[in-house]
Amino acid sequence: MKPADGVYFRSEDYASFWLRLLIDVVDALAVGAVCFVLAIVLWAAFPPTRLTLNLTLATLTAVVFLYLVVLKRSKIGTIGYRLGRVRIVGPDGQTASLSALTYRLMFAPLGPLNWFMDLLWVSGDAQRQSLRDKLAHTYVVKVKAQPVGTGKIVYRCYDIIGFNFMFQEIEIRTPNAADTSPGFTPS
Repeated sequence: MKPADGVYFRSEDYASFWLRLLIDVVDALAVGAVCFVLAIVLWAAFPPTRLTLNLTLATLTAVVFLYLVVLKRSKIGTIGYRLGRVRIVGPDGQTASLSALTYRLMFAPLGPLNWFMDLLWVSGDAQRQSLRDKLAHTYVVKVKAQPVGTGKIVYRCYDIIGFNFMFQEIEIRTPNAADTSPGFTPS
């Protein structure tokens, strides 16, 4: 595979809208519950001061990062990813990088409405990427999914609610009439 190439999977190997919604709800509830319990413990253990607030925010930020980035990248996976039997990969088909997952997490503070709109994008995308996946160059696929081909990495412009974005995508090669000769195998 050339550096300007990426792998793609069968369309049914990408996580669907409903599966991703379930995964996001489960993971939000899981990380929210842990953060809630930790916040109560910290506020009960320390007197309420600015230092306690800063300690609580730093602890909760660390928990969110560890759960939604480090654990998601590990072989263990988050509760939602385990329940949905999915994994997250980069354009090369390997586990997504720490930096890509960190960049992807930056969508979380934008709120539930934005997150839902991000997920809605999945239903109209050939590789079922959400907007945060497109920005981070990640793909959510089934655990046992194997790449079925390679394609050239291309850049496409999108106009989304008045903003212009350029996203990196993997061009899926489909056979055309000239390629239907015996011996043709898509790359």
